[in-house]
Amino acid sequence: MTRRRPSDPVNATVVASKRLVSQPNSNTSSPGSLGNGRIYTPLEQHSSTLPGYLGSTSFTAVLAEHRNEIPFDPDESSDSVSADTLVEPDRLQSGLEILHFLYNLTVCQTLVQRYYAKGGNAAMPKIVVDAILRSIRQIFDGFDANNLTSQLQDLAIQMIHNSSRPLITHQSMTVEEYCSSFTGRNFRWEALGSIFALCGQQLVCTPDNDPLIAQTTDDHRTRDRLLEQVTVASAKCLDFCEQASSANELLAFLQYNDAILRTQQYGDSSYGAWRRLGDLVATIYAAGLHQDTDDSDNCPFFLRQWRRGCFAGAFHMDKLIATFVGRPPLMNYRYCTLTAPLDLSDDVLIAGGDTLNQAISELDSAGWDTHGIKNRMSPSRLRYQLAIFREQTLEIALGTHPQRDLIRKSNEISENARAVWEACPDHLRFDQQMPGDERDGSLLVRYMYLDYLYTFFLLQRSLIKHTNTGQEALLDISRQLLSMVIQISSVRNPLVDMDRHFSWIVLSYGLPSASVLLIELLRQSHEPGPHATPLPRAELIRNLSVFVSFLSWVSRPGHGNYHTCKEAEKKLSYILDQLLDPQPVHAGVVDDATSGLHNFLNWSNYNTWDFNSEYMPPADGFAL
Repeated sequence: MTRRRPSDPVNATVVASKRLVSQPNSNTSSPGSLGNGRIYTPLEQHSSTLPGYLGSTSFTAVLAEHRNEIPFDPDESSDSVSADTLVEPDRLQSGLEILHFLYNLTVCQTLVQRYYAKGGNAAMPKIVVDAILRSIRQIFDGFDANNLTSQLQDLAIQMIHNSSRPLITHQSMTVEEYCSSFTGRNFRWEALGSIFALCGQQLVCTPDNDPLIAQTTDDHRTRDRLLEQVTVASAKCLDFCEQASSANELLAFLQYNDAILRTQQYGDSSYGAWRRLGDLVATIYAAGLHQDTDDSDNCPFFLRQWRRGCFAGAFHMDKLIATFVGRPPLMNYRYCTLTAPLDLSDDVLIAGGDTLNQAISELDSAGWDTHGIKNRMSPSRLRYQLAIFREQTLEIALGTHPQRDLIRKSNEISENARAVWEACPDHLRFDQQMPGDERDGSLLVRYMYLDYLYTFFLLQRSLIKHTNTGQEALLDISRQLLSMVIQISSVRNPLVDMDRHFSWIVLSYGLPSASVLLIELLRQSHEPGPHATPLPRAELIRNLSVFVSFLSWVSRPGHGNYHTCKEAEKKLSYILDQLLDPQPVHAGVVDDATSGLHNFLNWSNYNTWDFNSEYMPPADGFAL
């Protein structure tokens, strides 16, 4: 990434997180000038004056709908706004620090390459990320090491100006033209920010003793400090973008990547991640990414598909986090064009012409690849389609209005979800893979199956709550979820630090299902049989014991989910102890205690759990 000498230590990147790098202020420009004496150039139109996507109720809607009947284009204003973009010294210094940090981040390209080599569910096309990395390398290779600060300062100012301009696209644009609109002399903060966020996501699953990190220093905290730094750098890039107020898919990609990084760094229920998700949704709407029509004439076909993929990723993340924290989704499917990206490779998309037409003709009627190939967007397609049913389920589970025809609605959601699941290719379906199949080890395939099952879990929970039916189905799904979580632990790569990812799985799917099973086992242990839904007590206690042990190590001190995991471990351990070593029971109080435990373990939203509840006294024993 840089022209550093081979002997330069990589740990030069380890600097204070509040100031990514300390630089003397002697070369800092005064307002209105560059370090080499050049004057700021005015922008023809500042992007903050551009409203972005305007829908059918907007102030321009009437004119826009009758554009063919009037002699002027309502989108073009004769009062073009001219604004001089002056870069304040503090803002310039912040940009200079970020670029100094990037210049010294010699592990940057390797981390991003590793991220894409994993074959996960990357939102940004690799060809776009490669273009950004190549541009960074070319820019830095052209620098004079004896005048580094001045050149970085000029670059920071140019990027501020570039990010204040809207991204312009047209239907005949090539992928090279598209990438050049935000790289090279057009380099933007949106592009750089995603590089930092992707580095951070890779650092999360990089072991402390990885040679790439270990060679820099013997300090075991090196990786965590570097992770904190790239998180701060990503946020600073977003600060520049927010000041520029230019809504586009490149900014949405950055906000998406940064939101994922924040959940990994600060916890899946962190307010910072929730706020970043809100920013992402605002960008999706302002850039018009939630509305997609086949007759769009402002972008080429490959970009239209990438924008669909960007929307699909944001839509799915919105539903995942909304479920996790028990809050209403920020994005409403009723106002979106629910068109999934086609199951095509990026190479085919950018090839265009006959190659693209041939590939499209070979897709099935639902838009899936028919050759058994998993493309970059294949998992996103499935997750996105299932997320629609998750939102419909959340309307039932989180809604405050009386639910009418709940059984019919639940059955309809279930049937539609099953239809989508059964229509997707077998290589994406964990339930269609044979034991021993090498694809059976794909964690992503297992995650998607867990997410699919969890929608049925939420539906059954709602049915029990409102209709007092479906208990047997709920217990069956809970057993499947718990078993899947335990299986995932057995196929985790011990050489890769997946703790932060696995803690999400444990808390999202394992904790609710384990709570349901513990409550039912506790109830059956204190009520005379036979029971309507007998459970295999020995098997479940073994699995529950293993699961509780997960909570003890799945998240380490300093990880965002650490305290939640520890508190959950303490409470579930206590309940498990009551099953293994029950205390004397006073007649007539079992029902009250079990009912209280149901209220205490509101596992549709674990954040409402009262860890100091009277139902879980630390010393006096469970109140039975």
